[in-house]
Amino acid sequence: MISPTPIPGNDPKFLAALTEAKLPTDDVGEPDRSFFRFEQDGRLLGFGGFELYREDALLRSVVVPQESRGTGAVRTVAEGMLREISNAGGTRAYLLTTTAADFFKHLGFEVIDREDAPSAILRTRQASSICSSALMLFRAI
Repeated sequence: MISPTPIPGNDPKFLAALTEAKLPTDDVGEPDRSFFRFEQDGRLLGFGGFELYREDALLRSVVVPQESRGTGAVRTVAEGMLREISNAGGTRAYLLTTTAADFFKHLGFEVIDREDAPSAILRTRQASSICSSALMLFRAI
């Protein structure tokens, strides 16, 4: 059974996985972020997080350790994060990526122009500075 467990943004294994994958860690300790560890039968699959702004969520920090890549773990984590967003009241998910657009397109996301995203999403540190050159993707949940 796959079990998402809430974790703090400063969880050492989470930070190490983000660093290894060259994903940003600058703002993970700020308030109003939700992060999760995903395990299956005691084995770490990966991590993910989101920021929720009413019904709009920024899906972020989806990362799978090297030893879990190629096993379907990243799909499991991403789909689990969409469920967590939905459980929290989110109906629309946005994300920023420079390397994983094709993967997220397979999950039903589509590339959109940044100006089409809600202002709350555009004001996040991820969108406004940390990932300012990344593609913006969207999916209804």
